[in-house]
Amino acid sequence: MKIPFTKAHGTGNDFIIFIKNECPDIISNSNFIQKACSRRTGIGADAVLILSDENNYDFKMDYYNSDGSWETFCANGARCATKLMFQKGIIRKITEFVSGDGHHKAEILENGLVRLKMIPPSYQSEILDIDGYSGRHVDSGARHFATEVTGFSLEKATKFAPKIRYSPEFAPKGINVNFYEKLDKSTIKVITYEKGIEKIMLSCGSGSVAASYHASQNHQFKSPIKVKVRGGELLVEFDENWKNVWLTGPATILFSATIDIENF
Repeated sequence: MKIPFTKAHGTGNDFIIFIKNECPDIISNSNFIQKACSRRTGIGADAVLILSDENNYDFKMDYYNSDGSWETFCANGARCATKLMFQKGIIRKITEFVSGDGHHKAEILENGLVRLKMIPPSYQSEILDIDGYSGRHVDSGARHFATEVTGFSLEKATKFAPKIRYSPEFAPKGINVNFYEKLDKSTIKVITYEKGIEKIMLSCGSGSVAASYHASQNHQFKSPIKVKVRGGELLVEFDENWKNVWLTGPATILFSATIDIENF
């Protein structure tokens, strides 16, 4: 049996997208997801998105990390899902959908970028010091630890991020880790390590929002904040109270194909 899928990415964060009503139930099986996401023996991706029908919304998005674990939300993935559903003619340029963290709006702009409304980020901890890094747990649709750094290298992130991710402070769920550096009064650089994928990412949308929120509290940033990630650039817009928050960035649909389930 051949299963249809689409491959997409948002600033280098890549996804396998399945339309639920076109596929067998195996697409949500953790073992299948792990094999599909394998870079050498599968399709290869950071994660899987499963899009389905949902009453009162244009669609529902379920997000699975490459280890097969379900997660509440992925902002880069949501932009890709919106772009694909528009290209398929299922939605219009302005849409409303639901994911594990709740209700979202999205809009495809004239330049092809996708603007996504986020849930308002919020602190879930006081200041914590984890392995020498001071920061706070921020919920921006997913669990993030945001910490400010200066002159930070990818090598340091690779060394220290897993220690924070697996810290007893965040057990048993663990946490995504975001190191951010202030570049100027309107720009930050973010390096993210994602749990469930267990690596330094080219980009993380919800992590960029979490880091922007924490940076704005520390440095009184005004909207918008430009976020430089390894895979490109994102834009975070917000009102004074961070109740109306939007993330804008590219969403690239690469190709659609089928995979033979017998190979799994």
